[in-house]
Amino acid sequence: MWEKETCQQIYDENRERFIEEWKEFLRFPSISADPAYSDDCQRCADWLTSHLSDLGFQTELIETVGQPLVYAEYKGKPDRPTILYYGHYDVQPVDPLELWDSPPFEPEQRGDRLYARGAQDNKGQTIYVLKALETLLKQDALHCTVKLFLEGEEETGSYGISSAIPKLVEQGRLQGDVLMVCDTGAVAAGVSTITMGLRGIVYLQADLHGISHDLHSGSHGGIVKNPATELARLVETLHDQNGRIAVKGFYDGVSDIDPEDRKLANASPFNASDYEKQIGVPPVGGESEFTPVERKGFRPTIEVNGFHSGYGGPGSKTIIPDSAFVKLSSRLVGQQDPQKSLDRLVTHLEKHAPDGLKLTISDKGVGGPALMLSSQSPVIQQASEVLKQLSDKPTVYSWEGGSIPVVSSLAQASGAEPLLVGFGLSEDRIHAPNESFSIKQFELGFLYATMMLSQFSSTTQTEV
Repeated sequence: MWEKETCQQIYDENRERFIEEWKEFLRFPSISADPAYSDDCQRCADWLTSHLSDLGFQTELIETVGQPLVYAEYKGKPDRPTILYYGHYDVQPVDPLELWDSPPFEPEQRGDRLYARGAQDNKGQTIYVLKALETLLKQDALHCTVKLFLEGEEETGSYGISSAIPKLVEQGRLQGDVLMVCDTGAVAAGVSTITMGLRGIVYLQADLHGISHDLHSGSHGGIVKNPATELARLVETLHDQNGRIAVKGFYDGVSDIDPEDRKLANASPFNASDYEKQIGVPPVGGESEFTPVERKGFRPTIEVNGFHSGYGGPGSKTIIPDSAFVKLSSRLVGQQDPQKSLDRLVTHLEKHAPDGLKLTISDKGVGGPALMLSSQSPVIQQASEVLKQLSDKPTVYSWEGGSIPVVSSLAQASGAEPLLVGFGLSEDRIHAPNESFSIKQFELGFLYATMMLSQFSSTTQTEV
């Protein structure tokens, strides 16, 4: 494996060029959510294909039901492992534009940070991997096979790559030993973090309706059931007073937290006071018998994403609204089956729906299952050894509350073991105006990717 000092020297020699190429990548307004930017997504995919071809990869732009998938492959030695890398080139919308301090697609360096949409998520974290691959290729030191899957719809559901998975399996392109992902973060600057789990997700919209039009609250109050009031009561039935989910059978597949995992997770530097200062409220939601870190990584949730009904303008409008609707999402853990979990949630809502109004369930869907890794995995242990060289602080093992549904699908289809190590920070403001990425964290990402890929290049397939 290459030592940190060697990688550091190469980074220092190429730093300015790496940053300029990062900026070039960022200038594409590859917003997948807005059809008006489809041509920009295509141009970004074309740029990646050309860039990877110049590095020495066999590249192909795979058309999908959505944005194109960039596929690139480098064949290493037959006795070395096959490494899959997953990333995405699409970005979130930039609204509200007036809150940006500089144009979102004109990258601007201010201090130690580069500001632009996608600076971190996921262009910044993908480009340092590409530069690590370039470095090893130039030194004839990349001996493992590497397959890159860079999609253009992660921010809008990954429909394109998801639809392409069966054909990729049939073609043998998805077979691999390790699935590297750098679309995650670190708990703090300079603290190496291995993401050990991602929660799954399902979602739906529930409407209460039936009244033909908004009613006068004096003439009809006390005669009809108010959809807003009844929907609030319906939502309340989802949890008990201790924050535990009250949906029958919802905890099927949720196992007790492994003692070693619990110890590693709670070693994460979480401070309740700091959390309250940053968020504005204390971390007291969810199931009261678990710590905040445990609730985030090991326990399922059902959350209200939006609740809408009636009049919201200035002053008073004394009505009974004709309808109300709520958008719900649920994060899943362990072996919870996403479809069964969604079905149980729907059944619960139907069972507890009030008489006198109609309940309609719409926009329901399954994002994907949870992903849980073992701290005893040889791949995790190898990554831990690499990360020890990058920081004098202990490596943190983090079970994340978020979801990247396609990662679970790719891991299942490929048989590859996921390895999720990223260097994003909460202050990067991903998905918000003034997104940025610390150049120091970018540097750490490059060092990690170069050393990790070097490690895989010197490891036989049976050792991973």
